[in-house]
Amino acid sequence: MIAMGLLGALLGAVIFGLVMVLVPPRRSALVQLGRFDAHHRTHPAAAALHPRQAPAPDTAETKVGSWVLAQLARHGVRYPGGLRQDLALTGQRLDQLMGRKTVAGAGGLVIGLLALGFVQYGAQLALPAGTPLAVGLIAGTALFFAPDVDVRKAARKRRAEFVADLSVYLELVSLEMAGYAAAEAALPQAARHGGTWSMLLIRDTLLRARLAGQDSWDALTDLGERIGVADLRELGSLIRNVADDGAQVRHTLSARAASMRRARLAAALGEAEQRTQSMRLAQLLIAFGFMVFVGYPAFVNIKF
Repeated sequence: MIAMGLLGALLGAVIFGLVMVLVPPRRSALVQLGRFDAHHRTHPAAAALHPRQAPAPDTAETKVGSWVLAQLARHGVRYPGGLRQDLALTGQRLDQLMGRKTVAGAGGLVIGLLALGFVQYGAQLALPAGTPLAVGLIAGTALFFAPDVDVRKAARKRRAEFVADLSVYLELVSLEMAGYAAAEAALPQAARHGGTWSMLLIRDTLLRARLAGQDSWDALTDLGERIGVADLRELGSLIRNVADDGAQVRHTLSARAASMRRARLAAALGEAEQRTQSMRLAQLLIAFGFMVFVGYPAFVNIKF
């Protein structure tokens, strides 16, 4: 009995530790994006004028993640660029995520072994040989990839917010250029009109580009590449082709902003239609259940 109590206490401690690892404290999106951009490597000429923030202190989680990444790199295994962009957009570090994944996977393995051991020896159920290990491996694999799902979900939400603000920003740039402002001056001026984290990130990117002597459109293209926003990444290439014609640049910006709004509208309509279909399915299930509920008494009373 004492052994069962100790096994249950150990299982509860492992589950509690996994919850603390898989559900880290949430930070403000603005703070995370500021840290992401601050840690991005800048031109040496701008480093003295705009020093980066100190990197976050290493913890046991990041040390474990760094060791795992080093072992993977030694065997030629690299994480996909899409996940790196999602991490950049959410202000997280790859070694921190890998440490969390490793701890979660190991915890899932331990939970599977302890839970099946509790069932097998506590409830005296005869299980096939190797069942605890198989269940532990399945649980460990599932929990190993669980942090990736969380990161991609958060990045998808922030990327949608950035694209929505980007269409507004391009219209503001076009309006600034209509007031006889050059493109290089219109870009930072338009970013001052917004207080969202997207506008602040664009404003900071343009400031760093100016301090480093980098072209503003190239800086925005690099930003789109880092955070995985295709509209911003492709915009720089389009502008380079018409950079000598201010009117053409303004027309390109307005057209791109309009196309982005149409794409958002189409996505919103598709999502609304999907939810409508889900509601119709739910209504059909409710109607079917009601018919079963009403007809069951009559059906059971039929005498064959």
